[in-house]
Amino acid sequence: MTGHVLIVEDNRALAENLAELFTDSGAHVTVCGSGAEALTAGQGAGLAIVDVRLPDTTGVALLPRLREMMPGGEVILMTGDASLATAIAAVREGVFAYVQKPFAPADLLALGVRALAQVQLRRERERLAGELAVSERLYRGVVESVESLIVGLDREGAIRMWNRCAAQITGWSQEELLGRPFIDAVITPDQRARCQVGLQQAWRERRLLEHEFTVLARDGRHHTVRWSAASMATEGEAMELLLLVGNDVTERLALEKRAADAEAMSSLATLTAGLAHEIRNPLNAALLQLELLGRIGSRVADASQRERIGECARLVQSEIRRLSRLLEEFLSLARPRTLERYPVDVRALLDYVATMQRPLAELAHIALQVSVPDGLPRVLGDQPKLTQVLINLVVNAIDSMREASTRGTIELVGELVGELVGELVDQRVRIRVLDTGPGIDEQVAKDIFRPFVSTKEMGTGLGLSIAKRIIDQHGGTVELGPRPGGGTIASVTLQTVPAAACE
Repeated sequence: MTGHVLIVEDNRALAENLAELFTDSGAHVTVCGSGAEALTAGQGAGLAIVDVRLPDTTGVALLPRLREMMPGGEVILMTGDASLATAIAAVREGVFAYVQKPFAPADLLALGVRALAQVQLRRERERLAGELAVSERLYRGVVESVESLIVGLDREGAIRMWNRCAAQITGWSQEELLGRPFIDAVITPDQRARCQVGLQQAWRERRLLEHEFTVLARDGRHHTVRWSAASMATEGEAMELLLLVGNDVTERLALEKRAADAEAMSSLATLTAGLAHEIRNPLNAALLQLELLGRIGSRVADASQRERIGECARLVQSEIRRLSRLLEEFLSLARPRTLERYPVDVRALLDYVATMQRPLAELAHIALQVSVPDGLPRVLGDQPKLTQVLINLVVNAIDSMREASTRGTIELVGELVGELVGELVDQRVRIRVLDTGPGIDEQVAKDIFRPFVSTKEMGTGLGLSIAKRIIDQHGGTVELGPRPGGGTIASVTLQTVPAAACE
């Protein structure tokens, strides 16, 4: 037997006998002759053996105070004058046993052993529960503080765990998603079937897997997340979870793409320099010889032969000039350009572009309109370069509407947009070119800014690549996509200039 036994008995001889009995069994014993003495000396005891009648109180009245000083402990009441009222009071107070004097020492010892064993079991359970609570708080702290999405799914695919990082990236709180199907709630529709196959494989093979699935955030933005999955059992197999750990790699993939584009541009610059050297001289020589051929042909007596020679010469000259323009576009795309950045008035910029392109639009029966709100901040940029970009976008819109024999409108719209960054609002100006033409396929729109991608039959596929390079140098963004209801939207976003800087 181990434990601390408190004996509260005013009969000194009986108390000493009981103390000897429990001490011989291995317990630590404290003997008190009164209730007041017991409240002083019995702190933390596991078992109290208390006489009902004490000099200063009764054992029943002492019980609540003993409970406070002996958390988790047990009490055995002894009495030499048993009564029904005392027995009922003892039961109400939850004593371990109610013993009537005289009693067999072996029986009391057996009761004491059982009581201490129960106390030890209870205290061990409380200790383990405390350790479990600490471990759970630590686990939850790690789960909530880690900068990765952590999601727990049950066998039905419902969300049972959703950490802080997952809530921040997606905009969906844990309360909103608990119990909802993971695939239907956050995975983009085009990847749900593949995600379902991946989750089934994770459950079946119970091993670490890696997949990239796109998560649809609450605000409509897409995040590419690289997921790893592991099976996890909790509460003795009562509930088994599939634990998903995801890292948002959207920005990393974008950086990798920009790095690949930069490397491609660097290679293109080297290629272009060589092409320019090797091609320009032959082109100039060919143009000169064609000019001489045209003059010689103009002196041919036969009118039909003269016209035929002249037509052939003009056709070849046209193709050579097209090759020369292509070479110039190569150079514009590949050569690094130094920008002269200063405040640019967006209304003046759009008005100038509209004035320049309105005659071409009117020939195609297209109305060209400008819409800019008053007080729109200026943007930081190189006005000639921005003009080049916008003219390219407007000409593309005109060409697409003309090729589709579509009459309609092209709008040049300037507007202020803002994105919350921490506690600050990052304000930018967005310039949109909206047409009512045939539109553009979403897949084509994703690749349209890559070199040599064009929707025009005679296009070089370099104009939009040059436009993107210019906007990238400005620290802005340029996008192209279908317009709801029909048509195409080209969007350019640029940094604003504070009013004080403009002054």
